[in-house]
Amino acid sequence: MQGDYSYEGENLFYKHEISHNLPRDAYSMHSHNMYELLYFVSGDATHVIEDRQYKLKKGDLVLIRPSKYHFIRIDSDCDYERYDILFSPRTKNIDGLDLLESTPEIINLEEYPMATEIIKKTDFYYKRFSGEDFERILTGLLCELFYLLSVTPATENTDAPKVSSKTLSRALTYINDNLTTLDGVEEVANSCFITEGYLFRLFKEELRQTPAKYIVSKKLLLAERMISNGEGPASVYEKCGFNDYTTFYRNYKSYFGHPPSRSSS
Repeated sequence: MQGDYSYEGENLFYKHEISHNLPRDAYSMHSHNMYELLYFVSGDATHVIEDRQYKLKKGDLVLIRPSKYHFIRIDSDCDYERYDILFSPRTKNIDGLDLLESTPEIINLEEYPMATEIIKKTDFYYKRFSGEDFERILTGLLCELFYLLSVTPATENTDAPKVSSKTLSRALTYINDNLTTLDGVEEVANSCFITEGYLFRLFKEELRQTPAKYIVSKKLLLAERMISNGEGPASVYEKCGFNDYTTFYRNYKSYFGHPPSRSSS
């Protein structure tokens, strides 16, 4: 990789990435409790969000909302460039998040130079400021972008997303509708009238993930949000569908890299 600019702060991450000859599986499927804005500059790639696949065009801005599984699939080895910004609802000085509620998952900014200029200004400031100074500037640019998008009739990406599989869509809907009471993978397979083996293959082929890990990670992300909002870990684990605290604690620490008590601090 060449030409990367990157910054990592508390609940705020920024990267301008320019890469060459990326392998098709360069990016893994993942999920988090942050908002993510991905501005696509060039390349040959598809963005997968849960069961939806968007073939990216120059100027596309992708909005990934918290807890959504997603990844970039590289479709050929041409040069690839993007801006990627992740921020939490708890990020300091972030204003206007409510304005994103009606924003589509993907819009194209090619006809809206003001929005594109806001994103590209990050390079200018990155080269001249660092640390908290850069973070204050970046959050200010994000707020400006949110307000601009709320009053700009931005063009939704004209290509409708390709749905990976109707069966996968049914499985994901069932999981997310029944997350806290879900008994296991067999229950999901039965709801779709398929075998567990077929469901496993479907998840691995389309999401690069097993159904069991998908379910556990969704429960953990829900738990993290609840703990961050002030609920105690000892009560959250049952509400999120874990049978015992030991299993919850072990999975939580493995997924987030710290114990549940750290999320409330």
